[in-house]
Amino acid sequence: MDQVVRWGIIGAGGIARRRTIPALNLISNAQVTAVMDKNEQVLEELREEFGIEYGYTQEAQLLENPDVDAVYIASPVAFHKDQARRVLDAGKHLLIEKPVAMDGRETKELSDYAAGKGLCAGVGMLMRFHGGHMRIKELLREGILGDIVSCRAQLTCWFPKMEGNWRQIKAISGGGALMDMGIHCIDLLRYLLDDEVEKVCGMADHRTFDYEVEDSVSAVLRMHKGAACYIDANFNIPDDAAHCPLEIYGTKGSIIASGTIGQDGKGEILLTLSDSDKGYESSQVRSESGGAQKLDFEHVNMYARQLEEFSDCILNSLPPRTPLTDAVKTMRVVDAIYRSSSEERTVYLKENAW
Repeated sequence: MDQVVRWGIIGAGGIARRRTIPALNLISNAQVTAVMDKNEQVLEELREEFGIEYGYTQEAQLLENPDVDAVYIASPVAFHKDQARRVLDAGKHLLIEKPVAMDGRETKELSDYAAGKGLCAGVGMLMRFHGGHMRIKELLREGILGDIVSCRAQLTCWFPKMEGNWRQIKAISGGGALMDMGIHCIDLLRYLLDDEVEKVCGMADHRTFDYEVEDSVSAVLRMHKGAACYIDANFNIPDDAAHCPLEIYGTKGSIIASGTIGQDGKGEILLTLSDSDKGYESSQVRSESGGAQKLDFEHVNMYARQLEEFSDCILNSLPPRTPLTDAVKTMRVVDAIYRSSSEERTVYLKENAW
């Protein structure tokens, strides 16, 4: 392989067309060689717009192409597992959109299958590549906030009922707001805290829309190191009203981010440090600013950074930042939240150890 990874894309409409293909055209170690989609009109438009050499309506045709080194899968979730296995069987490296599969058990089966192939295989957990989140992780690694006691992460959108939309059909999507958006929040907090979930208490609801999947989910995650993490994900909050906060509170201060949990790599982050050695103050007076300082961070195209790093892993035989083994851990939490909601109880992750 030359120092450029030649990518094929399965499911070239949707997020691939809006974000992934344009991002691949921004980086020097990758290029889009082939696209596959059932919609022939989409294929022709993509090939003309981006100058893509090959277009297919069948995935087998793309996988037989020797000019494809790696495959990015962005099809509906129900097809992920089987498509991913065929990609690996064809000897292609694999990057698959979240969620990897319909549940944690399927995700682990695929992860185990990929482990014996000797290929680079990972999941598109985009929030790990935000410049601000990477800065936050550095600060937390340094222990700047002391002992982390409480966190919150939220991702929402306005997603009204649309006839035939696969994300609103449970048999194809696997779930709603939790599978599509809450999964990012879970993975991000696991990543930032470098910690795993011990138990969960969750509620998945149909509050606003009457499609099959949940439009609202809230959950509390208890981490092994003791922090309580609050997750909110909604399909029923208008985009203009959403701030998608990320909040991390410790014994020495806090980090409050607004607008960083999203697709554009932007937002604002405030850091507040406090003297934890001070005694109790009965007045509990707080200044308007809280002594916060604005954190600078690199604003980048998160998709481009993810694809550039993943391509580098392929070229140099390095482990990806978002391996399938890690996706298994996040999907176990998703499963536990659904179980907690349906059984109306706290669920311990060891119950889904498989």
